[in-house]
Amino acid sequence: MQLEQAFLLTAPVELVWTAFHDIALLVDCLPGASIDPAGTAADAQSVPLLFKVKLGPIAAAFAGQGRIALDDAARTGSFAGSAVDTRTSSRIKGEARFSIQPDAADAKCTRVALTVDFAITGALAQFSREGIVRALADQLSRQFAEQLQARLPQNAPAAAADADSDAEAAVSVAPMTASAATAPRSDNNAIDLWSLLKAWLRSLWPGASRS
Repeated sequence: MQLEQAFLLTAPVELVWTAFHDIALLVDCLPGASIDPAGTAADAQSVPLLFKVKLGPIAAAFAGQGRIALDDAARTGSFAGSAVDTRTSSRIKGEARFSIQPDAADAKCTRVALTVDFAITGALAQFSREGIVRALADQLSRQFAEQLQARLPQNAPAAAADADSDAEAAVSVAPMTASAATAPRSDNNAIDLWSLLKAWLRSLWPGASRS
C-alpha cells in the first residue's frame, strides 16, 4: 500500500533539514517508536528499532532495523526498514521517501512531503484495511509534526541563502518540551489502535455509540 502525507513546520528549511540528520530525534518524535536498547545496528546508517502498538488486550512490539539515506543537495531522503513481532507472528516492511522544501507561500516555513510504501503480513494484516491505515497515517503524521515542531528552536531566524554546511550543522535541536511529551499515546508509549479503530468507525457511522 502507498500513502502520501504532507505537513508544514514553522521553521526555516535549513533548520528542519538539519533535524532530519538526527535519526534518534526522528524516532523520538514518532509515536510508538523507540531505539531498541537490546538491538544492534547493522551499520553506521542503520538503527535498531522497536515499534509498539496495542489493540485492546493485544500488544505487539515490532523489532527490526531502520536505515536512512539523505541527499543534501536536493534535501530529499528515505527511511527504509523491516520488523517482526514474534508474539503475533506479524511482519512489517516499508520505505518512507521524504522531500523538505521551503513553503511556497511563506519562506519562513518548511513543507515536508512523505510517500510511504509498506506491507503487513501475519495476524495483524487484518487491520491493514485502507481506511484504518490512512487514519493511522494521518494520526502519526500529525503527532510527528507536532513533536518535531516542539523540538525545533523557537523564533529561529531564517538562514542566509548562501550559508555553508558547517553553519547549518551547528544548529542545535532543543530537548523534548512538555507540550510534545504530552501528545496522546497509550500505555508503554504504544500506539492505541483500538481507540483509532473506534474513531474510524464513528466517522463511518456518526450516530454510533461512543462507548
